[in-house]
Amino acid sequence: MESKVVFINHPYYSVNNPSNNLKIYKKHKNGDWYYIKCKDKNHYRKELKKYICGFYDYSRDEKKAKSSMLDYFMGGKKSEDIMTRNKMRREKMAMLKDGSFITDDIVLEMQKSWSNYLEDSNVNLAVLSLYQDYVDENISIDELQKEITTKIMPKFLKYSGYQDPEKNLEWVVSLHCDRENNYHFHIAWVEKNKCYKLKNNKLGHRYKLKLNDNENNFMKRQVSLAIERSKLYRPSLIKINEDLKHLQSYFNPKDRNFTLKNISDLDLEENIVRLGYLLKQIREIDKKYIKYGSLPKNEIGKEIRKLTNEIKNKLFDSKNELKLSKKEIDESIEKLNDIFLDIDKRNNISNVGFESAFDNKMIQSKLEKTDNYILNAIVNHALYNYHYNKGKANKKTDKISFEDVIGEIAIIIYKDKSNKYYQNNRKKFKLKLLENFFIYGSYKNHDKMSNALRRLSKDSEDAAKQFYEMLSDNEYEKNM
Repeated sequence: MESKVVFINHPYYSVNNPSNNLKIYKKHKNGDWYYIKCKDKNHYRKELKKYICGFYDYSRDEKKAKSSMLDYFMGGKKSEDIMTRNKMRREKMAMLKDGSFITDDIVLEMQKSWSNYLEDSNVNLAVLSLYQDYVDENISIDELQKEITTKIMPKFLKYSGYQDPEKNLEWVVSLHCDRENNYHFHIAWVEKNKCYKLKNNKLGHRYKLKLNDNENNFMKRQVSLAIERSKLYRPSLIKINEDLKHLQSYFNPKDRNFTLKNISDLDLEENIVRLGYLLKQIREIDKKYIKYGSLPKNEIGKEIRKLTNEIKNKLFDSKNELKLSKKEIDESIEKLNDIFLDIDKRNNISNVGFESAFDNKMIQSKLEKTDNYILNAIVNHALYNYHYNKGKANKKTDKISFEDVIGEIAIIIYKDKSNKYYQNNRKKFKLKLLENFFIYGSYKNHDKMSNALRRLSKDSEDAAKQFYEMLSDNEYEKNM
């Protein structure tokens, strides 16, 4: 199968590149490459700047000044007939990184700046060739040129190891469409500053200029996705967004699906109360609104993060609707992955450097935002739930709620969490606590009893039995 997207690059070394072999490579009209061997750096400087910038530092020859890479990018070597027939206009061909076009009035300034960069910075020339039918079926060529120039090139350069490309590099993307069933972009980029990350983590110029397979495939994949985005890629992303939004609805207290509203698992209830108690301790120090991502880095913050994730994981393990929602998200991402694979296959892109949809930065960002939404929802609910139930418990009433008991047990266990007996005999420990509260009205290891449990009569054996039954019938206790 013939590739619909082809990307070939040809680098030129800067004058002072240590790897410079003083060869200037050129192309015959028949397409064959040849080179001229320069005598020294001065000769190389002259030939390189002549080829790239079209002038010598000491020359005022206007003809030579026009015979350059920039002039070629603007259609300088094409006849008037070819330009007219293919609707190519000089001032609408070569696009700068900000999406504007090179016009003749800025060429001289660009020649001077690029000539200066070429002393220490290398220049990469590349050709991106595309089937015209493939492009026209999916996207307008003008839209594609802007997408490649302003969005794909910065991503590609960053992927290739350059730091902050938009600040540190200059590039030009020029559209030529004078061949049958073919669009091709001539691309050039050059470093303005040392911005390539070296092995020692220092910044320097990139001396090894030939693109590796990963970098080459990255460009081809990004361009292919840009071409097919509206037909395949965008609908898949919409589906993933919808699935993520549906999952979030289970953690929105205003939504009827709110999964934290009715919890029947005692262990889960206890964890939520304990989380609320821990969050209250932070709120007593800092009155600001608590977010999961801004928890303190101390021991209590570490415990809150661990407990919040335990609650989240238990919810996903125990709730079928959450399992199904998560499964839908995974299936949607898998379908997107199939699209990636299919695009690669149809464009003869090797599997070298293939990025799974599950590893895609945009998908990872969406998943991370949803995860943070869920964790924040659990934190907010736990704090609200704790304050609400404590408020009920402090009201003057002869009745005690199930939440009061769970809350008191959770707090006592938290305060006595080092108790080895509890760690080894969780069920017996909880039952003993209930017995002490309901039958004897005290708890031996604590001087103070809670106000809520003091209100309960000492002879409420029936109440204690009911709680025993709840504990025994609870699914989590059966599996202990």
